[in-house]
Amino acid sequence: MISKYRVTGARRYREHQPGATFEANLDPAAEQRAVDRGDIELIERLQTGLREGSYRLPAGWPPEASKGDRR
Repeated sequence: MISKYRVTGARRYREHQPGATFEANLDPAAEQRAVDRGDIELIERLQTGLREGSYRLPAGWPPEASKGDRR
């Protein structure tokens, strides 16, 4: 799951400067260690995915198979 974090430590965290916010999918154990050390704080968990009706296939997709094409 993607989460939003803020760098709270005095040093960079994974190339992000102190005070910066970033989105990442951190390993839960790595996230907990960084939070415990004071390097980052969790701002929010982000829900990712597609909402029904928010997408469509490009024009012409799926292509119609020719009658002789039996791959």
